[in-house]
Amino acid sequence: MSNPDDSDLDFTGLAEPKAPAPPVREKPTPAEEEEALIGASALGTEGFHLIAARRAAAPPAGASSSQVVLVVDDDLPTGELAARVLRRAGYQAAVVGDPRDAARHMSTLGPPALVLLDVEMPGMGGFEFLARMRANKYLKDTPVILFTALSERRHIVRGLLAGADGYIAKPISGAALVTAVRTVLGG
Repeated sequence: MSNPDDSDLDFTGLAEPKAPAPPVREKPTPAEEEEALIGASALGTEGFHLIAARRAAAPPAGASSSQVVLVVDDDLPTGELAARVLRRAGYQAAVVGDPRDAARHMSTLGPPALVLLDVEMPGMGGFEFLARMRANKYLKDTPVILFTALSERRHIVRGLLAGADGYIAKPISGAALVTAVRTVLGG
């Protein structure tokens, strides 16, 4: 495989409204609907739901300190709180306030190990940004956990159909957040 040139890794176009987002199916398959039902009950007990089939490859032992989690949340105090919890758990964490800033961040520093993505943001929402990430050849396999106050089954289904690896309902305990991130990253 050839190395990408720098223009291939310019992700700033992901957050530009001029290009339509890839379509996301609105109607789930029976298996996806069942997965969402299971996830909805897990949200009530654990505060998160994860998709086991899309977990990242296991990192080398003790490598959490080299893994960057990009927190994208327009509520910066919430984003900073999540980042602080992740830093205490040994991860590097950066916080940005919207998809445009996330795209700039990834263009400058490369794809993160995981994106913790809010759903409800002004401008471009998390579902649309996730669909754009999944359509990008360099970001399509980047793990994404949706981090949102929307916790109804229909929201979980929409997140699954958009390609989310996990779904976290706000508010969540710090321990549950770290467990969800570790699980998705294979640590």
